[in-house]
Amino acid sequence: MYTSAVMASCPLCSDRAGKRYCPAKGVQICAVCCGTLREVEIDCPSSCIHLKASRSYAAEKQIPDPQLAAKIHIYDEKFLHDFSPILDAVSKSVVEERLTSPWLVDRDVIEVYKSLHTTMKTLASGIYYESLPDGPVRISLFRRLKTLIDELMQPDPSADHGVLKVSEALDVLDFLTFVAQMNSSVRPRSRGYLDWLSTMSGMPAAAEHSSGLILP
Repeated sequence: MYTSAVMASCPLCSDRAGKRYCPAKGVQICAVCCGTLREVEIDCPSSCIHLKASRSYAAEKQIPDPQLAAKIHIYDEKFLHDFSPILDAVSKSVVEERLTSPWLVDRDVIEVYKSLHTTMKTLASGIYYESLPDGPVRISLFRRLKTLIDELMQPDPSADHGVLKVSEALDVLDFLTFVAQMNSSVRPRSRGYLDWLSTMSGMPAAAEHSSGLILP
């Protein structure tokens, strides 16, 4: 009548019982490994219920760069109204890039925004050069967004916005970086911002990958 089931040990630590199903690994792992390795050594899919629950913890929120936080007063309703088409276009491009680059994470996007900002600053100074980010994943996103920004800076009578000025592009990139940091976490494999973008844009997230491996 009474039975006792022996729970398999966690394959990651071999010390504790595996009680949580990990969709990235395809096995049951312990709560400790789930909590400590999530988005660090485990490349968690966005659909994981434990990942979704963890995003409510303020302790894991990323702290925005102080210089960006100091400019928060300029990101008012007028800024959002004036640059809404630009912000939507950039956000859509990021989500589209994610669909073709499933290994893209928040940190990559933030670094690309910063590289674009540095590049645009050189354009404003009159001595132009591209400040490329490291790695093929980031460079691919950089190229996509740089092409978009170049198009937005050209006259287009059919567009629903005016010609984007260099100074305005810098403000937009600062705002995007700030928003990305606010919606991400300190974990290196976080996709909180990317998932937020997908939700806000109404576009699907990247297809789930279940290997759980992290590319070097």
